[in-house]
Order: sequence, then C-alpha cells, then structure tokens
Amino acid sequence: MVDQLKVFFTINDSIVQFVHGQVFFSLAVMMGVQWFMQRSRLELARALPWLAAFGALEAVAVWGNAFIPLQERLLPPDTIQNLRFLQLLVHLLTFATLLGFGLRLSEPAVPSWAAVYVPLVVVLVATAILATNRALTRGVDMVNNATVEALLRYALCLPSALLVAYGLRLQAGRLVGPLKNERLINVLRVAGFGFIFYALVEGVFAPAAPIFPANVINSAQVFQITGVPIGIYRSIVGAVIALFLFLSLDAFRIEADRLNEKLQQQQFLMTERERISRDLHDGTIQSIYAAGLMVDNARHTIEQLAAQSDNGAGPLIERAREQLGAVLSVLNKTNEEIRNYIYDLRRSVAGDEDLARGLLDIVTEFRIRTAIPTDWNVEGCGTAYFSPEQRQHIYQIVREALSNIARHASATHAQVELRYDPCHNHAGARAVRVQIRDNGRGIVQPVIRTGRGLLNMRERAALLNADFNLESEPGKGTTVTLVIPQVGGK
Repeated sequence: MVDQLKVFFTINDSIVQFVHGQVFFSLAVMMGVQWFMQRSRLELARALPWLAAFGALEAVAVWGNAFIPLQERLLPPDTIQNLRFLQLLVHLLTFATLLGFGLRLSEPAVPSWAAVYVPLVVVLVATAILATNRALTRGVDMVNNATVEALLRYALCLPSALLVAYGLRLQAGRLVGPLKNERLINVLRVAGFGFIFYALVEGVFAPAAPIFPANVINSAQVFQITGVPIGIYRSIVGAVIALFLFLSLDAFRIEADRLNEKLQQQQFLMTERERISRDLHDGTIQSIYAAGLMVDNARHTIEQLAAQSDNGAGPLIERAREQLGAVLSVLNKTNEEIRNYIYDLRRSVAGDEDLARGLLDIVTEFRIRTAIPTDWNVEGCGTAYFSPEQRQHIYQIVREALSNIARHASATHAQVELRYDPCHNHAGARAVRVQIRDNGRGIVQPVIRTGRGLLNMRERAALLNADFNLESEPGKGTTVTLVIPQVGGK
C-alpha cells in the first residue's frame, strides 16, 4: 500500500505542489479582501495584512518546487541556483511575515513597534547571510540549499508559528468582552491549534540535510514511512487554518452589527432629546414664565395694597412681598436651568463638537449673566474626543462650579482653564484637565463634604472615571479641578 502511494504521489507531484500552494493563496486572497473592504477597530484586523502577505509568499515558495524542476533541463546550472536562491529569499520573507503576524497578535504583551522592526531586522540580516552564501556557491548545490532551508525553518518558521498560536489564543480571550460570542472564540482557538500543527509540519519536518535534526527527522523520511509527501500534510493543515480563519472573519460582521445597533440607539436618543427639548420649550418653560408673571403681578398688587393700608398691616404685607419675591427668584432660576438643559440637549443632538467650543459658550454666558470678569485659557495639543454624554457631564460640572461662584463666593474674578496633557503618539491627549478658580470667600469644610451641588459634581466625575478635586480655604477662594483620562484622538 505504501509503495502504491509513493508511485501515485510521485507521478502527481506537480498537482500536489499546485494544491498546496493554492490553499495558502486562497488564504491570502480571503484575508486581503477582508482587510481592504472592512475597516475594523478590532485588534485582529490590524494583523490581517501580515497574514495575507504570509499566505501569498507561502504559495509562491511552494509553487517554486513545481516550477524550478521544469526549468532544469533548459537553463544552465548557475541560473537554476539563482532561482533556488530566490526561492530561499521567498521562504525567508514568508517566515518573516509569519513572525510579524504573531507579534501583531501578541500586542500589548510585546511593544507595537516590534511587529515592524523585528521582522525587518531579521530579513536584512538573513538576506546578507544568504547573499554571502550564494556568492560562495558555484553551480547547483542541493545539499547547501537544503541546509539553508532547514536552518530557516528551525530558526524562524518554528518559533514564529508557535508565536502565532499564542497570539490567536490571546485574541480569543480579548474577544470575550466586546463580542461575547463563544463560537467565534472557539474558532480562533482551533486556528491557533492549526498553527501548532503548522509549526510541526513546516518547522520540524525540514528537507533532509547534514545537520541535526534534519539528518534524523525530515520530510523525506515522512514520505518513505507513510508514502504520503509532506506537502499533503501541509496542505491539510493549511486548509484547516484557512477555514477557521475564514470563519473568524465573522467577528467583523458581529462588530459591524453591534455598531449599527449602537448607531440606531444613538439616533433614537437624539430624536427623543429633540422631542423633549421641544416639549420643554413649548410647554414647561411657557408655564413657568406665565406663573412668574402671575407672581410678579401679585407682588405689585401687594405693594399697592401696602401703600393704601394702615401701619398695622405693613409688616405682614412686607413679609408676603418678600415671600413672593423669593418664589419669583426660584421660578427664574428654574427657568434658567431648564433653558440650559434644552441648550445642552440640542447641542448633543447636533452631534460631534469640540469640547473647548462648548466650554467657551458656558464661560461667555456666565460673564454676561453675572458680570464677573472671567478668564478663559486653553493649553496643550488640543485634540481629544468625548461622546456627547461625556461632554454633558463635563459641561454640567463646570456650570455647577460657576453657579456656586455666582451664588456663594462673592468673587470679583474667576478663571476657567482647559488643559490637554502631553500628546500620545501625536494622536490625542492622554488626559484633559478642566480647572475653575475664583478669588472669593471660599467654602467651609462641612459644605465641601455635604453640599448637594458638590455631591452631584463628584457623581458626574465618577461617571467619567475622572479625578475630582476641590481646594478651598476661607478667604482664599476655591479651585475645582477635573482630570478626565483620554487615550487617542478622534
């Protein structure tokens, strides 16, 4: 049976090589198309170019085993040796891209620059060695070619394939949180096991060569013992890898569905916010305004009555007038707060907005309303992205701090500062710092601990995962500092 298999596969060796290369070329096409068509935020997507390059180069290297022997009868030995040298270079590039794929998958366990520079250094050093070896070789030296290929497989292919298996396992674990899809996670784990077998059939069973272990375990012995060439085993392993990596592409569809669902939810929220702001403006605010007018009219009536009454009723009338004035003040304050709320709702409906622009609007409105001189400063690199909900929390904290200055501080000067901390990779600020200072009378400790407005500010800061700090001493003013973590830019 083994002899029959040997005869069959020897006759059809070119077909075996074609199928073997076609498996990895199909992998390259699938990954390349996915990378070109789908822009994803998943870490797995960043590694797809390496995987596509690996599949294409592996196919070229394998097809060389079928193409070069056909040319041996037609071309001189030096030309054939040059073709073998080029094939070794393709093997080197294949395993280097496999290394880059593994390093990319293993981030952040390895630094991000390693996926580019480590394979590049390996290729440059190995190419120099191969070029030197080629310059010292005359004619076709099959033993030398086999030795060099075996060394490439042991030194580069074997560890790179195991690194990819480790990286796929890491990616499977990271997808548990964002996608919550157990089937997809198992698919990636199976693909990882596929690369372990790839390390065995590609990295261990090298061509027979006069070095250990290629002189003990090699691809020729596999053919002699089983009657099946190593290319068949490599094709099977490659097909398993290609199949399960293809199935793993479902991660991008799931991510796209989740993003689409989130966009629909945001659209619904925007519609509701617009409706609420319209209802508040057309209904609630008008009712409060009408109530304020009635209270104001009642106060004027009492003042007229006081002018006509005797002195005995004067104190009672004055108390009623003060109470109506307090009610009118509360109504005006409520009206102002609702208008601010409507303004914030409509601003969030408008979509993306620069944080500095929104804070400047709040500071400008505060200056006009209170006549307190207020400085506005922006420092740093000035690029940060926050969701509409996050921006609203920041706006409300700043507005509450300014409102406390107007009502309680007796301040003659205030300052609002927005600082973008040092940029990270020139893409955005690591953190955004908002600071509100005044030169007022300060806040006593019991109020700092128990004030309702301050508690609301702390709660909003917690929702932002931000650091909130309030410093105040009697007679020395108050400083409110909010530090919001921010990684990357928009």
